[in-house]
Amino acid sequence: MKKRKYLNQVNQSQNLDSFLDVLTNTVGVLVFISLFVYLVAAQATTTIRTPLVTKSDKKARFFEVRDQRVNYLYDEEVDSQLEKLASSLPTCYEPEIPDYIDPSLYRYYLNRIDDYRICRNKILNAVKNFQTTNKYYNVRLVGEHMVYEPKSSVRGETSAELSKDNSEFQTILKDINPETEFLAFIVKADSYEAFRAARQKAWDKGFDVGWEPQTVDTELAFRIFGSGGRTINIQ
Repeated sequence: MKKRKYLNQVNQSQNLDSFLDVLTNTVGVLVFISLFVYLVAAQATTTIRTPLVTKSDKKARFFEVRDQRVNYLYDEEVDSQLEKLASSLPTCYEPEIPDYIDPSLYRYYLNRIDDYRICRNKILNAVKNFQTTNKYYNVRLVGEHMVYEPKSSVRGETSAELSKDNSEFQTILKDINPETEFLAFIVKADSYEAFRAARQKAWDKGFDVGWEPQTVDTELAFRIFGSGGRTINIQ
């Protein structure tokens, strides 16, 4: 009897050890999975930062970042020149041609139509030949787009330069109202470092910021007729 009892105790101990081994392995796997999920989640929250677009009625003030330098477009000067041009253009009155024209009035209406065509051609030629210049760009109208061609003789500010209190960037920000305007950056693919520095300075001053990436060789142009013009949003 004692021998049988001893054998039973040995068998029970072996069964219990096996169970504990299985339990230990299961808990270890669960801990490993939990740790893995935590690390993946923590890494995702720190590396994936997708900007959210915010609808706003604020007006955009545009900057281009290229060659690791920040350039202000001074597009309000261009807008002012366009308004000046528009105010100098003649007003063209399209003649109303009646359904029935007395033969004696044919020449009169033909002259009115010719005057209208001449007037319209003057406007089209004036707009087509529009060009102006500012500190950083030569600006001209090409088709439906206003094209900004960088001047080779003038360059914008680097990350270090724009951080100074008397920098052009800081001076421009003083003339921009963060309650009604925001900063829109057009960023070339080689200039993200300068962009991040400018964006941080803008955030520090309480400005909303939007930006759009571009390849290095993409022409800087805005569509001014129809839809699809200056459409960078706050992010």
